[in-house]
Amino acid sequence: MDWSKIKTIFILTFLVLNVYLLYEYFTVVQAKEQETEFPLSSTLEEKLKDDDISYDANIFTTEEVSGQLLRATPKEFEKDELKSLNGEDIKVDGGVEYIFDVNKPLMKVSEDFDPKELESFIQSQVLYGNEYRFWEKKGNTITYYQTYQEKIIYQNKNAELTFFLNENNEIVSYTQTYLETIEPIEDDQKLIKPPSEALSSLYNSGKIPSGSKVSEPELGLHTYVDMSNLQVLTPAWRFVIDGEYSLYVHGFELNVLELNKNENKTME
Repeated sequence: MDWSKIKTIFILTFLVLNVYLLYEYFTVVQAKEQETEFPLSSTLEEKLKDDDISYDANIFTTEEVSGQLLRATPKEFEKDELKSLNGEDIKVDGGVEYIFDVNKPLMKVSEDFDPKELESFIQSQVLYGNEYRFWEKKGNTITYYQTYQEKIIYQNKNAELTFFLNENNEIVSYTQTYLETIEPIEDDQKLIKPPSEALSSLYNSGKIPSGSKVSEPELGLHTYVDMSNLQVLTPAWRFVIDGEYSLYVHGFELNVLELNKNENKTME
């Protein structure tokens, strides 16, 4: 009996078996990944219907959208660049925020505030004013957030413009923060998960109560890393539930992104 030949046959047999098992393993893994990445919309629609959850039809859009992780730096305002502003009292707080106070109210806004009322002032009198978008009027404040490439930076304290009103609905001061040097962390763009998958993630996490109404999804930027000298922003889907509060889902990883309770209340 030629033991060397038998030994060679055994080795080749085990190699073939290992290759086959690896093939089977990766086939199963790939199938599961595809099931995760492309869930059946009909299944989600049935679940939403069973829970009496209404939604915008655009949630099931098939349009492909790409995006990137971004890095940004909170701007430190210099007193020299604030000289162009016509405020009686301008203070720089910690370098990254300035406070604009006036002795005489800037203007009066209506009870049913329309963002167009402040549009001209913001464009002409606020630094980088064209980069901010209206968020909400609440109590004696009117809040805007910075945008980047037409995407709003959701509820970021370092990208915020807030006007303060007196009891007569007159603007008496405002504060501003700003993110600068916004740039991609990597050159390559990645496909953003469709809004239907983001909604599925929210539903499966139990975040959407039965009988709710879900708004049309909006793609913006969410603060993923928040440090004093560095921000990392990720594409994120925003859904407004019953017109009362916002929920956010990571555009790539589909995990639900949390805000504190004060930040979560809504907005336009």
